[in-house]
Amino acid sequence: MLARLILCLIGSLGLAATVAAQPVVDPNAPRPGYLLVMGTPTDPAAMGRYARTLPPIYAKLGGYYLALGRIGRGITVLEGSFKSQSVVLAKFPRLEGPNEFWWSPEYRSSVEIRRGAGSFNVVKLKGMPGDLDKPAGKPAYLLSIGDIKDREKLNPYADAARPLVRAAGATFVAVGSRKDIELLEGEFGNLDVTLLRFPSMQALETFYRDPAYQRAIPLRHSAGDYTLLAIDGVAQP
Repeated sequence: MLARLILCLIGSLGLAATVAAQPVVDPNAPRPGYLLVMGTPTDPAAMGRYARTLPPIYAKLGGYYLALGRIGRGITVLEGSFKSQSVVLAKFPRLEGPNEFWWSPEYRSSVEIRRGAGSFNVVKLKGMPGDLDKPAGKPAYLLSIGDIKDREKLNPYADAARPLVRAAGATFVAVGSRKDIELLEGEFGNLDVTLLRFPSMQALETFYRDPAYQRAIPLRHSAGDYTLLAIDGVAQP
């Protein structure tokens, strides 16, 4: 049942992989939660003060950063347009972790420091069942934000992309349509998100630049509009 669900989501969200590339897990296994922050800071000093308050709040809930970057500094826009200047991606070992962080008294106090210091869109993403460990090495992440018009048109793309994703050693971090995404701040339209983790940025770039994948991209674009970001990950201690 889980394999069928993953395959349906894979085909519909535009970044396909085979079920064989994913570990067989209990669909009822605990899920991690992810906090995805897309922002455009306007007051660096206030943002610096704000950022310094966050580590103990994350630590209290077992959360940690997977990626932090700006356009041109750890983040590359591969397709589409991205209105924000920066991205923060954090992982919590519990699905409820992002909510516990967001609504904690400590964070409610900290967030006041950055009020008026920029514009931010913040969403919570559901992780894959059982994927609770910290990533090894220094991975990279491929974030796809899709406005899908015709999901049926994604089937040829999925067939072409499956073996390429598998060969690249990529794994799913989060997959969801709008009903699976919780908006915590700002705006997020009727969009889908797929987040893939690659062993390294080199592996991600090799996958994306592969002529076979480049030939598949028009198939995906026939189904909707996409923004794709390559995000450099943080090495975990």
